[in-house]
Amino acid sequence: MQFKGFRMTFLRFLITPLIAGALLLTMGSLYSVPAFGANHNAQTAEPKKPAFEYVCPMHADVKSKTPAKCPKCKMKLEKRRIKEPEAQPPNQ
Repeated sequence: MQFKGFRMTFLRFLITPLIAGALLLTMGSLYSVPAFGANHNAQTAEPKKPAFEYVCPMHADVKSKTPAKCPKCKMKLEKRRIKEPEAQPPNQ
């Protein structure tokens, strides 16, 4: 009779920490930060150039990053997409 009670107590003290440890290991991975790939935003860390610029239709030398009026002729600047330079292959 005492052996049966001892065995149940032993199993309870053995199984309870094992189940708690397994739960902590599985639930801990949901809240953790990945150990690798943390620098996947390296390209977005640099400030991007605006995709558009504002240019005077009469004076091509007047450019702005925000909508405004041309200081020379007082016309409203028009929105224009900035062309990205194409990458040229290196000469071998």
